Amino acid sequence: MKTLILVVSILSSFTCFGQQSIPVNIEGKCLRDFYIKENVVEKWLAGHHINWETGEPDNPNATKEIKTHCSAFVAAACKQLNIYILRPPQHAQELLANAQFNWLNAEEGIKQGWKKISDNPLLEAQRLANEGYVVVASTKNSNAHKPGHIALVIPKETSNIALTEKGPFVIQAAQTNGYDIYLRNGFKSHIKDWNQISDVIDFYYYKTKVFCR
Repeated sequence: MKTLILVVSILSSFTCFGQQSIPVNIEGKCLRDFYIKENVVEKWLAGHHINWETGEPDNPNATKEIKTHCSAFVAAACKQLNIYILRPPQHAQELLANAQFNWLNAEEGIKQGWKKISDNPLLEAQRLANEGYVVVASTKNSNAHKPGHIALVIPKETSNIALTEKGPFVIQAAQTNGYDIYLRNGFKSHIKDWNQISDVIDFYYYKTKVFCR
């Protein structure tokens, strides 16, 4: 009988943990509002050459740098928040996401204030974003001639179990732009095995919080 009670207690603990939610504090809400006001749904659109800072189309005759603009959107948002991440003119828009992945993993990214999330990254990425830290999810394409992907983790209350199964919420430019997208969906073309997610996607956060402005 005692054994049965112990087993039930352990299972209940796991269930409670999975159902626990990660709340969004006032700084996280402020950061969320900022991201949404960037209007990524209508700007940084795939198929158009854009001004990387504003997301507005700027060259209807362009044949290069027109596919998708995930890295330009991240760079533009970070610039407005006075945070540096590799961006034009230091690197062209073409294949910028791959370059940002390398940059974040190198000494320069560390010097600029970015820190890698190594422990429990799916949960920690959402928790830090919900507290008001700028967090990016980044992956590099194994083919250097094809684009990788990068997105911002957007503050949003969610459960531990949802984070484990689908990852944090992101806001991104892609073939279809949007926000409140589960990372598992937003990065689906780069994820072959969800159980190996830590081998594919890296998460970084900026060292200081972004306060309401």
